Order: sequence, then C-alpha cells, then structure tokens
Amino acid sequence: MTRLLLDEHISPALGEKGLYAEAVAHVGLSGKPDEHIWNYALEHDFTVVTTNARDFIRLLSVEVHPGLIVRRESGLTRDEQWDRIQPIIDHILESSDDDFLLNKLVEISAAGEWEIREIPKP
Repeated sequence: MTRLLLDEHISPALGEKGLYAEAVAHVGLSGKPDEHIWNYALEHDFTVVTTNARDFIRLLSVEVHPGLIVRRESGLTRDEQWDRIQPIIDHILESSDDDFLLNKLVEISAAGEWEIREIPKP
C-alpha cells in the first residue's frame, strides 16, 4: 500500500482522499531539516509529497526509495492542492501495484500537468 508523508506546505486534509497519509507535524518532524524527513520516509516506507523540489530531488541519490511527489506551485488552497494531486492518486490507485512509486519522481507543474520519471534510472 502506498503511504504518503506530507511535508509542511501540503495540507494534511489530503490524507483523507484514499491513501494512507501522515503529515510531518503529526510524526514529530515539524521544522526538521529535509534530510531528517527523507530519512524518516525511507525508514518507514513513505512517499514524500512536497513543494520543496530542489532539496528533495537532491536526496534521491539512494539506490532504492519509496518515491517522491513534488508540487512545483506554492500558495495553493487545500482544494487547489487536491486538484493538482488527485490525478496522481487516482493513477496510483488504478495501478493496483503496491510498488508503483518505487524509485519514481512525480513532478506536478499545474492542474492536470504532471510527469513520472524513474530515479535513479535502471
């Protein structure tokens, strides 16, 4: 089952939309460095959802990771955030592959505009 770890600028309400999700604030990581959040995600098999593309993409230099979803827009309302991430959640749920996001980077650039890449490349 895909599990999401929602970074600080992602609404915790997204956890109510069909996948298991935890907010960093709810697991004691509020205000912690990105490396701590990433390590927690690796240790607990969470895909990180964040707006902090630059720092988290840099952390993908591990052999195996549970995935990263990056929203490239900031300042969105909860509904706007959901509009951006809903197609990805639907895609994950439709895949029925528990490891769908394994070693994947999903970049959301706008509503309905997203791309999935494999990092590191096989």
